[in-house]
Amino acid sequence: MKKLYISMMCLAFLISCKTTTIAQSKYLKKVNEIKRQINQTDLGKNYNGSILIADGENILFKASYGFSTSKEPNQIETRYEIASMGKMFTSIAVMQLIENGKLNLQQTIGDVLKDYPNQDAKRITVQQLLSHTSGLGDFFSPEFDRKKETIKTLKDYLPFFVNDPLEFEPGAQMRYSNAGFIVLGLIIEKLSNSNFNTYISKHIFQPAKMSSTGPLTSTAGGGTSTVYDLHKFAVSLNNNTLINASSFIAMTTNHFSNGYGYGMSLRDLNGKRIYGHNGGAPGVSGELDLVIGEPLIIITMSNRSAMDGWAQVRTNIRKEFFGMTPEIQEFLNTEKVVHMYQKEGLKEASKLLSKLDNNISDKNTFRFAQQYMGQRQLGKAIDILKLIVQAYPDQWYPYSFLADFQLQAGKKEEAIKNYKKSLEFNPKNEQAIEQLKKLRQD
Repeated sequence: MKKLYISMMCLAFLISCKTTTIAQSKYLKKVNEIKRQINQTDLGKNYNGSILIADGENILFKASYGFSTSKEPNQIETRYEIASMGKMFTSIAVMQLIENGKLNLQQTIGDVLKDYPNQDAKRITVQQLLSHTSGLGDFFSPEFDRKKETIKTLKDYLPFFVNDPLEFEPGAQMRYSNAGFIVLGLIIEKLSNSNFNTYISKHIFQPAKMSSTGPLTSTAGGGTSTVYDLHKFAVSLNNNTLINASSFIAMTTNHFSNGYGYGMSLRDLNGKRIYGHNGGAPGVSGELDLVIGEPLIIITMSNRSAMDGWAQVRTNIRKEFFGMTPEIQEFLNTEKVVHMYQKEGLKEASKLLSKLDNNISDKNTFRFAQQYMGQRQLGKAIDILKLIVQAYPDQWYPYSFLADFQLQAGKKEEAIKNYKKSLEFNPKNEQAIEQLKKLRQD
């Protein structure tokens, strides 16, 4: 009886210690404000997904909202598509191979993959692949969309990009490259003598106790996970269960001042160094935010596109934890302008944009245009592109995208005008050059 009493006392002590730890978290006040914002405003009403915020191992807030696309209520155990968040797993696998002496950052594609078909690309280093400075492009294309169901292995991705010329000299600049991470996957398979899913499951998911993640679609992204599993991953990453401290520093260092480490997105928010990765596709949004030198873990996952509630929730959480930043201000301005457009039309939205010094996010505004395109509301998509042109009058790409949309709407003269305008700012815009040739022939 005495032993039972002592055991019960010990259990109570452990529970009270854990509760006290959570109660004493320096993040708790901010977490409570986030709860209030989400649960008492339209943020929660418009959100379909799950949120988890933790102070290290201690979960401070976990909640799920809305429904999946199959109308099932989202739960904290719901498995969400992770898209490019999977690049973190690929990069950790590469760093593990480096730690084990099987690879180094300066080795080239040709050093490992002797039969790689593109001779010019064989000089690209592992470091350049990890940091998106390789010069490789992407594999997404109309042909890929037609044939993607036939892809069974990483090698099956090669025909969609392997013979393309390099977009720039390796190391000279940065361009996000899904193709580069496919090549990293082939390197992992070659050196580990195993399928990439087998390797990542054994060396990442199992040590981190991630029982609800995978299989991955590819080493460039794809697959499913839960906010619980991503929390376990974050804790394991931070406590050096998966890689050592030197590898962690290498992954989270901005080597080329391009906002990317090795498989990690990097940003500075009012002096806080944030690392992690997001993932996005039609009907898919998610992000893991971690802070260098702090135990804060923020996970937001949604089974909707970014501007269907997820980006709004993610931005408000960042604002609460890290304060107002130019990036957040751009996003909030974008919301105001688009809402004005939806309520009052293009003319009033344009006036508001002028009052806001034309300060909106081109990327997030374009997502609204894409949504309208997906809903077959081409006229509204064109209006949104006109707002981007107003905000970015000296950039080539808004004119080019606007021309693309106008061409689809049968507005050839307007499309020609904007393709030409695009070429004034970028004479090498191949899309504009090709479309103008076709339009002249017509």
